[in-house]
Amino acid sequence: MFGVNGKVLWINLSDSSFREEQIPEEIYRKYLTGYGLGVYILNREMDGKEDPLGPDNIFGVMTGVFNSHSVPLGGRFEVVAKSPYTGTWGDSNGGGKFGPELKNSGFDALFFRGISEKPVYFRLVDGKYSLEDASEVWGKNAYETEDYLRKIEPKGQALVIGVPGEKKMLLASIMNDYGRAAGRSGIAAVMGSKKLKGIITRGTGRNEPFDREMLRLTNRDIQIQFAKNIELARPWQLYGTTDITEAAHLNGDTPIKNWSGAGLVDYGEDNAAKISGREIAKDKLKSYGCAQCTLACGGHVRRNTKYGTFEGHRLEYEGTGSFGGLNLVSDLDAMSMAFELCNKEGLDIISTGAAIAFANECFEKGILTEKDIGFRIGFGDGESMVKMVKLIATGEGIAAVLGDGAASASRVIGKNSSEFAMHVQGQDLPMHDPKLMPSLATTYIADPTPGRHTAGGIGFDEGGKLTLPFEYGEWSGRRIERYQYSGKGKMQALSVFGMQIMNSTGMCQFSTAVWPNSYPYLKLFKAIMGWDMTADELMAAGKRIQVARHLFNYKAGVNPWSITPNGRITGSPPLGDGPTGSVTVDYKTLVKEYLEEVGVGKDGRPTESVLRELGIEA
Repeated sequence: MFGVNGKVLWINLSDSSFREEQIPEEIYRKYLTGYGLGVYILNREMDGKEDPLGPDNIFGVMTGVFNSHSVPLGGRFEVVAKSPYTGTWGDSNGGGKFGPELKNSGFDALFFRGISEKPVYFRLVDGKYSLEDASEVWGKNAYETEDYLRKIEPKGQALVIGVPGEKKMLLASIMNDYGRAAGRSGIAAVMGSKKLKGIITRGTGRNEPFDREMLRLTNRDIQIQFAKNIELARPWQLYGTTDITEAAHLNGDTPIKNWSGAGLVDYGEDNAAKISGREIAKDKLKSYGCAQCTLACGGHVRRNTKYGTFEGHRLEYEGTGSFGGLNLVSDLDAMSMAFELCNKEGLDIISTGAAIAFANECFEKGILTEKDIGFRIGFGDGESMVKMVKLIATGEGIAAVLGDGAASASRVIGKNSSEFAMHVQGQDLPMHDPKLMPSLATTYIADPTPGRHTAGGIGFDEGGKLTLPFEYGEWSGRRIERYQYSGKGKMQALSVFGMQIMNSTGMCQFSTAVWPNSYPYLKLFKAIMGWDMTADELMAAGKRIQVARHLFNYKAGVNPWSITPNGRITGSPPLGDGPTGSVTVDYKTLVKEYLEEVGVGKDGRPTESVLRELGIEA
């Protein structure tokens, strides 16, 4: 087989045994790689009833077919497991340089099951593997753990958890490259439950493509188009995702004051200007790109704050939202330090900010007190926000409650605090409001990984045109009306299928910003794998992966038809102020048309006809 290793490695942590499995080319063609291969394996091996933090849950680390073939923006990886956060299919996408290194080491994926008796790390160097004692770094933060593993394998790449992951906190994040994060779905807690502190891998091998010259010419053409669209790329290079921060805090995109406020009214233009991309860029030392990246949207920064000086990764938009508008903080010292602490300790920035916003509202309403927390907190208080991040990282006291997210905390705290827990199926929500982009409600509610903005869908295209990863006939570039609720199911589904393709090849989703409807996937599959694929066949692979994820959820007992979001999320009742103050999202129509289009029955199970159409074994 060309382009990939054609095999995965199984690691049983309970008895320290290993098993190599050859994967037939037919499976690669049906499910691609990345989490497409992951959902095929997990559906095959799991019945859905597994305890997410028990020995029978499977933790997978997946590479993409585009990894290590110099495909621009094709260097990302995926982690998968049953989510302890939501009880659903769980996945998280990671950047940095880990993905290609793992693929070059001889396997397309790693699958861990069981639970180790003692803390361990997994070492993989050019096809040779072992489990090693990690007692020396158990109790260390993510930076310290990565330092330790990189000393063992100086040219390798590491994937690690900090203390929150060890303590199986659902806010924990898997970290690499000292600040890249696979933070969603609570999969770091799965690593912690297995006593797997980290993975270190080094690979000097290469997978031979089917046609090296065709691959070289295709990659060259991609770079030429990048140069032609350089003005689309420039804001990403200068400011990264923070390019939208100021505008998003004012136009209704960023949720304000735990989803209860409006940016123009409760946050204000002056505060938004203080946290703009231009202000954040003043700390930048140099730009940073993940493996195979030409966009370089990341940045290394140094900032002298009232809490001390640090060097690390630049704030991302989700961090500016969660530590900014969501908590009514506009102090860049506090926001930057909160972000850095999350990277250092191994915490998801979105969920950590959301947990603090939940706590702030509970404090405001008298549900939590200074005695409960140990100090005063409140909206707009940057200093207490930094203290809260430090506290959550310990997993002690009230942090033991908040460390599993707002939904879980509200069940423990009671006193009607569930009114202030902004989540879907337990997952704390991202920093994008469906009242501005209504189809985000479809994605948050109906995707197999609920509460996620990176799961695909047309929300970010509303008011503009449908953007797909490659040209797809009449659908590419079709106009999408923002507040039209009926008639969007097909476009939502196509966008979702496109995201499955990106996540299952190792592509960065930001590629569509520079190569909208135009990335040469079909040529790349021919050059790398030797496959003559049509656009319809590739889109069918995306659909198959999505439907397989829905099947996983059905086996786990989760039905998207029955998920009801907190009214604040969809404007029920309407917010009253700001650009989206009068909006109530008709999410029921959006969700219904999407699920019908994909072929998910009212019981949550994909229909027999769609399973037959896609060749999925149920």
